[in-house]
Amino acid sequence: MTRYIHARTATAVAALALMLASGTRADIIPTPDAPALGANLDGLLDAARHLNPTLQAAALETAAADAEASAAGALDDPTFRINSDEVDRTSGPRINKTYITVEQEFPLWGKRDLRRSAALAAVDAARGRERAVGLELAERIKDTFALYAAASAALAVNGDVLRLDRQIARNAADRYGQGLGSQGDALTAAAEVARTEVENARLTADRTAAAARLNTLLARPADAALAIPSGGRPLPVSTPPLTVLADRAQADNPRLAAGLAEVRGAEEERRLAAKAWYPDLTLAVGAIQRDNGPTGYTATVGFKIPLQAEPKRAKERQAVAKANATRQSLVATAADIEGDLAEALAALTAARQQTGVYRAQLLPDLGGAHDAALAAYGRGQGSLAAVLDAEHRLHQAHLDLLRIEVEGQKALAALERLVGGPL
Repeated sequence: MTRYIHARTATAVAALALMLASGTRADIIPTPDAPALGANLDGLLDAARHLNPTLQAAALETAAADAEASAAGALDDPTFRINSDEVDRTSGPRINKTYITVEQEFPLWGKRDLRRSAALAAVDAARGRERAVGLELAERIKDTFALYAAASAALAVNGDVLRLDRQIARNAADRYGQGLGSQGDALTAAAEVARTEVENARLTADRTAAAARLNTLLARPADAALAIPSGGRPLPVSTPPLTVLADRAQADNPRLAAGLAEVRGAEEERRLAAKAWYPDLTLAVGAIQRDNGPTGYTATVGFKIPLQAEPKRAKERQAVAKANATRQSLVATAADIEGDLAEALAALTAARQQTGVYRAQLLPDLGGAHDAALAAYGRGQGSLAAVLDAEHRLHQAHLDLLRIEVEGQKALAALERLVGGPL
């Protein structure tokens, strides 16, 4: 029986390793060959791309910026004017003249190009923010799925332990009834069953909470059904050094891309503000209709005189301050990313090392100690307290391994967000 229980426990731990390995892609509406939503990480990520309202809002903001950029640099609507002029002469009838003109303002000095460039930079910044929202959403789903998978695996391990505790409690009660064991052993075994059942309730609550968070990220009701995890992804065997990850982040991090676009747009706005001292040109053409006499034509050229200096200086100061602010924000973002990269890489490395020790040494040793204590108790040469203590240590080691792997998965998800894609 002991071998059977430990085989089931080892199977549960192996199942966790599979839960932390990538599964197949799942559609929002599963097909007969596709796993149900929640069975693997890929299906959840795919559903979030279709359902999450925050990501949809970011996409709409990008579309709005793109629509605005399509009209940037275009001319304003022309002005249509009709003027009537009546001349009262001293002799003869009055003369009435009607002027019909169309006026069009033409920005000069490259202002239209600057406006267009600033608008295109705003589109690039919106695209970067949209991609950043997507990566941040993916990180949250990865973190929550790791908790969901770990709680499910922990429940499987705890179920094996609970079955063993119940068997031990029955044996202890039988031995006490036959006068071969003490009442204390029977009570202790029963208490251990209760403790394991309490742990089972806690783990069930953890899995329910993780499922609710996953549903929330997918804009589904919190209590919507999710499949029990059947696939995940393992921690990587090795990771690139920090310098390589930093280079990838410089090239692919969407927050940095958005910041660079904002700097470019702010610089174009600064140049545009400096052009305000140069007047725009207004051209007008028209026709003159008279009561008597031939129709005439008119042409007008006009421009604004830049006499109001203070508004222009204020606009220039504003544009310069905005450009400097975006540069400083970009520097701060780059520094934060580098620090977060180092922290996440250290956490992932530590988790990988710890899981290696647990699997290669700690779990086999604790499993052997538990087997030995259970065998000795069966021969009447050991105490029940020693059996339960060894079982508790093995059980706790399994739960600690799950916790460490969750921390490693969170660090891995953070790294993938920071570098802008999978490692």
